[in-house]
Amino acid sequence: MNKKLDQIVLSLKEELYREASEIIKFRSVQGEFEKDAPFGKGVKEALNYALKLGEKYGFNTKNVDNYAGHVEFGSSGKLFGVLGHLDVVPEGSGWSVNPYEGVIKDGYLWGRGAIDDKAPTIAALFALRAVKELGIKPQNRVRIIFGTNEESGWEGVKYYLKHEEMPDWGVTPDADFPIIYAEKGIVNFKISASVASHSSNGNIFLASFEGGEASNMVPSHATAILKFKEESVGKFVKDFKELNLIKSFKPANGARVEVRPVDDELIVESFGKSAHGSKPEEGVNAISALLELLSKLKLSDEGFGKIIKDLNEKIGYETDGKTLGIFGSDGISGKLTLNLGTLKIDRESFEAVVNIRYPVFFNVDMIESQMKESFSKFKVERQHHQPPLYVSPNSELVKILSEVYEDVTGEKAYLIAIGGGTYARAIPNAAAFGPLFPGRESTEHQPNERIKLDDLLMTARIYAQLLYRVLTQTK
Repeated sequence: MNKKLDQIVLSLKEELYREASEIIKFRSVQGEFEKDAPFGKGVKEALNYALKLGEKYGFNTKNVDNYAGHVEFGSSGKLFGVLGHLDVVPEGSGWSVNPYEGVIKDGYLWGRGAIDDKAPTIAALFALRAVKELGIKPQNRVRIIFGTNEESGWEGVKYYLKHEEMPDWGVTPDADFPIIYAEKGIVNFKISASVASHSSNGNIFLASFEGGEASNMVPSHATAILKFKEESVGKFVKDFKELNLIKSFKPANGARVEVRPVDDELIVESFGKSAHGSKPEEGVNAISALLELLSKLKLSDEGFGKIIKDLNEKIGYETDGKTLGIFGSDGISGKLTLNLGTLKIDRESFEAVVNIRYPVFFNVDMIESQMKESFSKFKVERQHHQPPLYVSPNSELVKILSEVYEDVTGEKAYLIAIGGGTYARAIPNAAAFGPLFPGRESTEHQPNERIKLDDLLMTARIYAQLLYRVLTQTK
């Protein structure tokens, strides 16, 4: 380990914490397309802030039409990319702090993007700054690439790589330490239909259903609005046994259900627990809870009743795709996972989006075929497919990452496979490398997202040694 370089990083820690806090203050959730802001104003502001930091530290910077940007050090040799992203998933509910204040307390940095992936990307920038301040003559080049819609489609990095040089190799600080060498395939399926009204003798109309904020988050909230053939909820309250069923309903997954009458409607809400879409078993799916409830009611519209029944029977609370016939695992990356991420129903149509993480050696075409067979009465479309990632354990990249990690931390490096999808898939010969250390609680995509300040600093220290190795490599 270059000890002088390490001391430079340590001397920058307070500034690192401050700038990581500042970048969180931008609500960089993808928004509506605007002129010169393809992913919305908040994302553009976060990108410009990061690039101005790079300029301040003396790097060459480039904004690629606000789709992405980079900070570069070095002028020749192989190009090493550090791919981070400045966009975040929606904040959701349940926070004990303002998710966009960049709060520093109790030894943590709190906020949306604290660990996924704003603060770690800033840590990589500070690592490169430290290497520059060391005064080396670079033999190669490093780019810190700032992505802008990693959470919602990757169009930003695709646009960037279409217009800019493809890195020869690289890493992303957007997962776990020590080293991610395998990532499951990721694919969304949209299930939809236009619904014709077919009355039955049921008394309850489903006026609307809406739940979930993003397909890669376990939905923590869902709302159904019910109406009735009778003139008021008051008569329903008096005469119908279904009300007792609704009021006494206890979802099998432990979600909380609240019921309240408003005029001639009954609003039913479920509250679950958000989690990353790659770990749906760690969340409590609010959509699934309402599907179970609605499937127990006799809806007056057979079309909507069929939709509710199919989704509840074929997905329901399952996170492994067993009833759909797509479950399974491999020896590298483990089992398939499934997350019913969003569902919207109105009086004319319905649309659900299912997020699936499939093992490295599975076949996505077979999964698609089975999905279409299971939901043959509806339209099923494949969306946002990211093929699996696999990096050879014997590669030069894994060797260098292992050596650097062990040198700085004093801990043994080992290889991990994950269900999450990172920018490591975007370029050849890349791996996810940090920032979550072994044993730490995973809080990405959840309320009270946070990163331990010591871990943020350690990430910068590790990355400084890595970038030093890359930049001084002569072969």
